[in-house]
Amino acid sequence: MTTTQNTTRNRLEHESQFLQAVSDRVNRDNGAKADFKRALSGEPEHIRRVYPFVLLDVGKTSEWEQEHIWIPVACLSVYYPQTLRDVEKQRNFGYSCHRLATAGADRRFRALLDLALTDIRSPLTALVRQMKSKEIAIDYPKLLADLRQWEHPNQYIQDQWARTFWGTPPSSSDETEPTANEIAE
Repeated sequence: MTTTQNTTRNRLEHESQFLQAVSDRVNRDNGAKADFKRALSGEPEHIRRVYPFVLLDVGKTSEWEQEHIWIPVACLSVYYPQTLRDVEKQRNFGYSCHRLATAGADRRFRALLDLALTDIRSPLTALVRQMKSKEIAIDYPKLLADLRQWEHPNQYIQDQWARTFWGTPPSSSDETEPTANEIAE
């Protein structure tokens, strides 16, 4: 395993541990789940209500990164929970968008790729809502790791997502992945 692979694996493990801790805290707390859903709006008073559930496990990140990356993705993961897959099996968000396979999703995805991180919350939430309605899997740890690199000058994350979205048709084995409802049963 190369140094880059180890770094990616370690990063995704941190993201996975964070999301698992959030999930464990809100698992049986419907009030907390409602707080996370309201926090998707981005309103400061709603975001503050989820601090007790997320700030303990974020680690050494800036307040800006917490507000624009960690908290929004935690909110999405509570809104549409997913089983955390092994690090090696995680796919980027472009793959999940590809599985939507609609003209509207294509337009939204194109627009998403051109957005700054500060503007991504609402379009990202809209896509996740569509994915939830169609029971399309999302790898939130990979989404967290990717968003942390979103502002990189080379835009390599956007390039990876685009290549996955337009270059990779879903395989037949992907069609049999468990849905969120099957996982919850």
